[in-house]
Amino acid sequence: MKIFSALVCVLLLGISGSSFGNDIEVKAAKIIKRANKAEEAFTSRGGMEGWTRISFIVDKDGTTKDIVVFDHSGKDRYVKKATKYIRNLQYSPALVNNKPVTSAQILFIKHTYSEAGHSEGSVTPAFAKEYQATIDALASPNVNMLSIKTSIDDLVEDHTKNLNEHALAAWLKSIYYYKNEEFLEYMRQSQITVDLYEYLPVAILAKSTVNLFESQLYFGNFNGASETLARMGSISGLNLSQQTYQQFVDSLKAAKAARSENATKGQLTSLGAWSQTYELSTFKVEVSQGKVDSVELRCNDYQQKYVEGWEKKIELPAQTSDCILLIKGDAGSTFDIIEMTS
Repeated sequence: MKIFSALVCVLLLGISGSSFGNDIEVKAAKIIKRANKAEEAFTSRGGMEGWTRISFIVDKDGTTKDIVVFDHSGKDRYVKKATKYIRNLQYSPALVNNKPVTSAQILFIKHTYSEAGHSEGSVTPAFAKEYQATIDALASPNVNMLSIKTSIDDLVEDHTKNLNEHALAAWLKSIYYYKNEEFLEYMRQSQITVDLYEYLPVAILAKSTVNLFESQLYFGNFNGASETLARMGSISGLNLSQQTYQQFVDSLKAAKAARSENATKGQLTSLGAWSQTYELSTFKVEVSQGKVDSVELRCNDYQQKYVEGWEKKIELPAQTSDCILLIKGDAGSTFDIIEMTS
């Protein structure tokens, strides 16, 4: 997988308003009330910070349901906190031709120590020391990958306490997984690094976003690559030129054109789930390793869960919009989402 340098930006996944066809207009659901106390929603014990990625449905009355935390920073308490936080949100529902409909959302939630919602402190000396030692070891020509993995695990467990450190730990993990040729996990860690963009030095953010974009192209995740591309230039300090942006556009077009079959590869997280916005109208899911239990479509005014048949064919109804795909099964399972054209 080739990695080349350029710049990029941030992710805040949600459903954007869109229109399709000749007479259908879609407006996304929007938060109108946060019925949470700040300390209940975000504060953690002992100054520990973390993050969760969560998928859920916004009903026609603006309430939330079918909440699934599918990725997190490793602290189980954040799964409960994120679920409670989403349950207490009130939305204005999504609209299709001004008619309320159910819709789906994905959010990346940061759990901070401050009630005001910003991170407590910066990198500690203990973290910085172990982080630099691991970076140096990874650069060694005689690197011992097993020893590196142990060092990263110890760093995360013993010294990763705030979001600044979570961001750098994800960057460190992305380097490790790339060198260890575990490219799906490399892509996941690159995504986490970019999601925590405001806690990173600009140089690392730029490299992380390019790594994410390139890995998305490599695994046929063109929808994700398009989202990454759409965010480019939105972060102050990156100063993305029009020429550089056009290089990314051309890379995406070339990757699409080179694919004889549109197949996206994915991997279930440690929570046994995976979720992403999706656009294919007819597709199937083929498991390459492990076990998948269900495939669920979460779209505007359409939700369908498949506990069988997804390996043969799944077809979205005509004029369905803003879909999210949720796949659940055994942690670490890998799969391919294959577009069907006939």
